[in-house]
Amino acid sequence: MENRDKFLILIVVAWIGAAVFFKSTTDNMFLRMDQLVELQTKHVDNVNKEFRDDLKTLNLQFIGRGKHLRQAQKDIITNVNRIINVTDSLGQSIANLKLDLENFSRDTDQNFSIASEERDKAKTDFESFKRQTRRFQGDLDQRLVTLETDVAALNERVPPLPEEGEEEESNSRRRRNRD
Repeated sequence: MENRDKFLILIVVAWIGAAVFFKSTTDNMFLRMDQLVELQTKHVDNVNKEFRDDLKTLNLQFIGRGKHLRQAQKDIITNVNRIINVTDSLGQSIANLKLDLENFSRDTDQNFSIASEERDKAKTDFESFKRQTRRFQGDLDQRLVTLETDVAALNERVPPLPEEGEEEESNSRRRRNRD
């Protein structure tokens, strides 16, 4: 398996990891949104039940008493305002969560495009390095051939060295010739 294949496998594994991470994150967000909706429904039901229970109790205990009816009206208004506040708060939380999901999706898309660009750049750099290496190897081969040719030419021009026994004989001949 070549390094290029390993690199491509690594990129595919990274993409799969990013996809799994994105999937798990969105699943967690959707679960949290479902929990928020369920909590909102329970809360509204609780408030409505409390409201009905309080209203029934007040109606039975204080029929004909204006003072108690005014207090019940204030409680109703308070409960309605509380429901509106909680509903607005939950609506805002859901809107924020939706915005966060959109931002996360956009950021993830940007990260994937950046990773793709980086992969293409690395591929281009690798191809350039391969071409430079081939040129350098060709230059070295050419220099080696030139050196071999030069060494062969020098060997032809320079006579071989005499061996040890021959060297002593030639030295003694030279001495005789001098004398």
